[in-house]
Amino acid sequence: MYSPSRLRGRAAVRTARQIRFNTTEAGQKPVSPHVGFYKTFTRPVAKVLLMATFTYQLAYWGWAYLEKAEIKKQKSAEVEVLEKQLAELTQGKEKKP
Repeated sequence: MYSPSRLRGRAAVRTARQIRFNTTEAGQKPVSPHVGFYKTFTRPVAKVLLMATFTYQLAYWGWAYLEKAEIKKQKSAEVEVLEKQLAELTQGKEKKP
C-alpha cells in the first residue's frame, strides 16, 4: 500500500504547509481594537440574535395556534347554543297551530 518513506514525505509537506500558514509577516499593520472586537464577537452575536428570533417565532406560532383553538371552541359553543334556540323556536311554532 503506502511505504513508510512515502508517508514521511507527506508528513514533511504537511508540516511545511502548516508553518507557512501560521507565520506572520513583519510588514503587517496592527489590528485596531474596534476591528478586533467585531472579528471576535460578530459570529456569537449573530448566533444569539438568530436564536432569539427563532425562539420568538416559535412562541408566537404557539400562541397563535392556542388562540385559534380557543376561538374555534368559543364559536362552536355559540353555534350549539344558537342551534338549540332554533330547535326550541321551531318546536314552538309546530305546537301553536
